[in-house]
Amino acid sequence: MTVIIIGAGIGGLCLAQNLKKNGINVQVFERDASANQRLQGYRLHLDADGILAIKESLPEKLFQLFELTSTNPLPYTTILDTELKLSKRFPIDSYSKTEHHVETGIAKHLNVNRATLREILLMGLEDICHFGAKFDHYKTDESGVTAFFEDGRTVKGDMLVGADGAGSVVRKQRAPEATFMDSGARAIYGRIKIDEAQKVLPSLCIADVFTAVSDVRKLILGVGPIIFPVRPELASQSIGIDKTLNPQHDYVGCIVSGRKDFFGSNDAEIRKKTSDELQQLAIDLLSSWPSEASSVPAVGEKGSFFYIEMTSSIPFNLQPHPNVTLLGDAIHTMTPSLGRGANVALRDSTILSKALMKVVNGEKELATSLKEYETEMTEYGFNVVRHSAEMGTKLLGQDPLPN
Repeated sequence: MTVIIIGAGIGGLCLAQNLKKNGINVQVFERDASANQRLQGYRLHLDADGILAIKESLPEKLFQLFELTSTNPLPYTTILDTELKLSKRFPIDSYSKTEHHVETGIAKHLNVNRATLREILLMGLEDICHFGAKFDHYKTDESGVTAFFEDGRTVKGDMLVGADGAGSVVRKQRAPEATFMDSGARAIYGRIKIDEAQKVLPSLCIADVFTAVSDVRKLILGVGPIIFPVRPELASQSIGIDKTLNPQHDYVGCIVSGRKDFFGSNDAEIRKKTSDELQQLAIDLLSSWPSEASSVPAVGEKGSFFYIEMTSSIPFNLQPHPNVTLLGDAIHTMTPSLGRGANVALRDSTILSKALMKVVNGEKELATSLKEYETEMTEYGFNVVRHSAEMGTKLLGQDPLPN
């Protein structure tokens, strides 16, 4: 079997690692010119779905590297008032709707630096991961599927996986009936060096998975720590891996989010703003708060701030296809209110890997196995989309999903 993966994000790379580990021929194609072309975010919260998927997919040494560079926070989501005084502290599995992990005894939580995780997932895939490959469309016939790229190249395989994110080109052809909605929420992301964060934030903010400060308008200041047990640039050497990860420093991820009305200009105008201008906008948004909280964005790293428009998929019935499927944000984009998007994408990758192994082992036909994967993937994924929208509506004033 030859599998074509479109998209070298977290989910697509985890799938590629799993397939390679199990002896399945796989090729990954990414539209970006390099892994570092776009800033895609900072801190990621991983729950049992994500952690188990990574453990199952990576070779032992790379999983050790993942553990060495992952933060072990206290398993709480904490709510503070605008004077940074404690309001509520929730067990993270209760907040994130992952009580089923507790019930099955697999609950675990890590904070990871997204760029470092992606570097680890790329290790060993250098010869099969092709950057600067802008996917255009696919064609299928009785012998498989052919992927066509904007530069004129074509690649033939037995099946194709769209792991190309919320703007998925694969999905537009595979599931044209899929619809997405503007959630009505916006956010400015940045980060704060750990020594500066410790000066302005309570200790819980440096210890817990995530801490949110909220006002009556549902304007949120959120922070979450990344404290490396071992510096990424030193970690690989400590366990005998030749390739060195890029240097990183400890920090606290910072987000200011709320209804798009608070952000003033239209999205096109805000996208033109520089990082420094976005940092100033974040400061201005919190200017009516007591100084304890309003001063937090001001100590952020210069050049680290960027803007996102939060969208959500609208759950629908995905029709089966014999040899083209989807995973992660390409099918079930969700707002980040529960911190579960990457986890569900990683979970998708392991379910799909197991489905393909059944085909390779002669247990099932490809079309049958893909249909079963999609049934489980959409049921679980869209359920998390709904929960994320419910929490986003409650905390951020996000627009609810249509009935």
